[in-house]
Amino acid sequence: MTEDLDWELVIIGGGPAGMTAAIYAARYGLKTLLLESKVLGGAQATSPGIENYPGYTFIVGIELATKMKEQVRKSGAVIKEITDVRSIQRESDDGDFLLDTRRGVYRAKAIIIATGGGHKHLNVPGEDMLTGRGVSFCATCDGPLFRDKTVAVVGGGNTAVTEALYLAEITKKVYLIHRRDELRAEKAVQDYLFKSDIEVLWNSVVKEIKGNDLVNEIILENVKTGETNALKIDGAFIALGSSPESALAKSIGVATNERGEILVNSKQGTNIAGVFAAGDVVESMKQIAVAVGHGAIAADSAYSYIRHFQRGPIGYA
Repeated sequence: MTEDLDWELVIIGGGPAGMTAAIYAARYGLKTLLLESKVLGGAQATSPGIENYPGYTFIVGIELATKMKEQVRKSGAVIKEITDVRSIQRESDDGDFLLDTRRGVYRAKAIIIATGGGHKHLNVPGEDMLTGRGVSFCATCDGPLFRDKTVAVVGGGNTAVTEALYLAEITKKVYLIHRRDELRAEKAVQDYLFKSDIEVLWNSVVKEIKGNDLVNEIILENVKTGETNALKIDGAFIALGSSPESALAKSIGVATNERGEILVNSKQGTNIAGVFAAGDVVESMKQIAVAVGHGAIAADSAYSYIRHFQRGPIGYA
């Protein structure tokens, strides 16, 4: 069967933002293609439990991702997984977009970039194996799972300190592990930290995360003395920041901030006409609920762009 290469809207990225955009766009009647370089789900699929997404008091990340994927299929959008977009070109300033992939070159009137972002990793033994089993990259997402337990937060910036402060409210004990003897976080944030019961382990780096089925300890090394010691914990929160997957967007001139996050307006539009962005790749709060909202707005804006700003379906459903 010949591959259909002509589409009205192509969405790049199959996390919550991309899947929501696909659902809305297809319901609007747009011929919609969703491309994902891996499999649909995004970062949410790795979470052992989500408790802050409306409608679910608790749901495993992969289960929520699977439900979203089923809804995308029912909406009429077409999904192509394991399909990486290698490059994007445009025929003219207001022409169609050409997306080069292993399946061929797809053509689109508009595109939504929802490529997400990757958390920075420690790259130490045990980190990958125990991700979702005590290793987390989001305190807001997974913190309640560690209520009344002992956890460690790794990092020294605003994200690390604010996550440690949040965890201190719900856990029994919080350690903040930082490789230097001073924090990078803003002074106001540090003031809150030093008034709390959080124990800061200075000049320390994580060398290994250990556990069988679940995290039970980390091995620390003092960068000044070289001494190592084991710290008993139930969870390790890696808060080194994130790296937005925006290289593809930047290759066609999409504007980003100093962190590489895509800059968008209130309609999720970028500085390039016909290019919209949603989810963790944009400058915003990194949460599933936020990404879903972005996806809906981006789809609505893409519909207006493609239909020459004609009014969308009554009720926006």
